Amino acid sequence: MRSVYEASKEDGAEISRLLESPVDAGPIQAIYTRRPDAYESYMKESGEPRVFVSKRENRVAATCAELIRDVYANGEVKRSAYLCGLKRDHTYQGLISTGSEFYNAIRRPDIDFYYCGVVANNTSVMKKFEKKRGIFYFRPVATYKSYILSPKLRIKTEVNPYTFRQATAADTEDIIEFLNTQGRKKDLFPYVRSFDDYHGLQVENFYLLTDEHGIKACGAIWNVSSYKQFMVKKYSWFLKPARLFNPLITLTGYPKVPKENELIDLPTISFFLSRDDSDDGYRILFNLIKNELKNHYSMFLIGLPDQHVIASVLKNKPKLAVKSVIYELRFSGQNDEPPVIDQGRIYTESATL
Repeated sequence: MRSVYEASKEDGAEISRLLESPVDAGPIQAIYTRRPDAYESYMKESGEPRVFVSKRENRVAATCAELIRDVYANGEVKRSAYLCGLKRDHTYQGLISTGSEFYNAIRRPDIDFYYCGVVANNTSVMKKFEKKRGIFYFRPVATYKSYILSPKLRIKTEVNPYTFRQATAADTEDIIEFLNTQGRKKDLFPYVRSFDDYHGLQVENFYLLTDEHGIKACGAIWNVSSYKQFMVKKYSWFLKPARLFNPLITLTGYPKVPKENELIDLPTISFFLSRDDSDDGYRILFNLIKNELKNHYSMFLIGLPDQHVIASVLKNKPKLAVKSVIYELRFSGQNDEPPVIDQGRIYTESATL
């Protein structure tokens, strides 16, 4: 009997309950949630969002989401499915189908590849993913880090020979052309048609470096905290007093320690590209956007692979960094196919994950 269904608006509260269910023990128990309503939050994602639930006794016992988007991979536009929010109700004592039924539900002939991300210290999930099964398995293909930083972080950069400015409506077509021209060189960079496809993103969120040839580098300050957020559920006993030292902590360049059970207002540096991957474009623009954040936020987020020049800049700087592993989901008959995602080309848009 079928037990996995596409979710509806009425399932929002139950999905939220699962997303905020207890996490593994550790010094910091943090979660990624979708308040005020998980279902409505997923519906605000770019592309075609689909949410699935497995119900038992009139309650949601397991859930996952599939965000179908057009992204670049190996220089071509591919239809991808990002899998996220896979959670089960550990208080339910009966059998819950979180395996083959979910994967049969998400599979569609128009999707070129499926992928997901797992925090690298979540070894129990990684072991489950890497266990080969008859109908599907997960292949690790790339890694990246999510950096939480203070905008007061001090970074030395070269003298800026470019013009730095905030974008206006007149820049829209030029920015979209730049993003697609440079983004096609990256794996997982979104194929951009319109900024209207990204909830809360406007052209005025972008900042530009320009020279006589046009846009040298661009990036956006994109805050998705209105519909998905980070939250620290609990600190261990020896970390609880840390908030008392926030004035001292922030003076050292680290972001402040947030309260328990408080949603974190965390903007992301997004759509961050430099023409032909020019290192000076990345370094200069990153520092200037960081300075723009100082007057409005106490911390910000950016996702980067280890080979990125900004990852090198941050290597010895105060930060909170979380490593994640990207997996491609493969179905039976795909075992010998090469990975779609390449570590050397990977781009991670943290605001869309």
